Amino acid sequence: MVDFIKQHWLYILGALALHAVFAGIFGLTMLNMQRTPPPVQLAIQAVVVDPAALNKAARQQRQERERERVQQREREAEAQREREQAEQQRREQEEEATRKQQEETARRESEQRAEQERQVELKQREEAEQRRLAEEQQLRERQEAEKKRAAAEAERKKRAEEEAKKVAEIERRQKEEAERRRAADEARLQEARESELARQLAEEEADAAAASSPEMAQYVAMIRQQVERRWKRPLSARDDLQCQVQVRQTPAGVVLSVRVGTCNGDAAVKQSIEVAVQSASPLPLPSNPRLFNPNLTFVFRPGGA
Repeated sequence: MVDFIKQHWLYILGALALHAVFAGIFGLTMLNMQRTPPPVQLAIQAVVVDPAALNKAARQQRQERERERVQQREREAEAQREREQAEQQRREQEEEATRKQQEETARRESEQRAEQERQVELKQREEAEQRRLAEEQQLRERQEAEKKRAAAEAERKKRAEEEAKKVAEIERRQKEEAERRRAADEARLQEARESELARQLAEEEADAAAASSPEMAQYVAMIRQQVERRWKRPLSARDDLQCQVQVRQTPAGVVLSVRVGTCNGDAAVKQSIEVAVQSASPLPLPSNPRLFNPNLTFVFRPGGA
């Protein structure tokens, strides 16, 4: 109420002033109506007046004035009622507007509170829903991980069993194959041994024949001559020098190593022979490949046959 008066004090002050003006007018009117009407100024005429008619006219005049006063009072009362009704209607309208404004304010505040509560509740529901979804997602992920782990474990066991079976089967097959190969290898080895023995016998016979052949003597003589041409005779060398020389060579005659064995010369002589053999590399090759020996032994006799 205090807020309403503060907001509409100007209108209230104007209404009070208007009521005061109406009250003053009404009071003045009532005072004028209560005064004794002034005496009728009669012209001095010589008229014969009938007292009864005069009284009647006076009564009519008084009645007429009374009616006018009553009508005036009724009009003023009606105007006062209209003013009061207008003022009452204005007050009611203002009160209604104030009530509606208060109701609208209360409604808006209520709606705002309801909206805030709804937003808070909605947010709480969303957060609860998000937590629920997150928990469900975590549960699904744990279940999925557990399923994958169980499936992986089952698959691992299955693969391990299959691998064990495969390994056992492979081992069995390998064992059988090894037994078969061993038997076959033994058979081939026996056959190879027999074949090698026959070949060795044939080669020994051929080598023996080749070693004692003129071609072999000619091959050794060619090597000895090439070494002798590159030999630098030491002062300590004897005229009857004779040394056994062992040479390891490649199929192309390249000397890989040389060693002087039995020799009637001193260390200087032996060293000079080794140097001569190395200088003679590559050694001559025989015309008959069968005569070639990678580990060749010959007797070095310079100037001898």
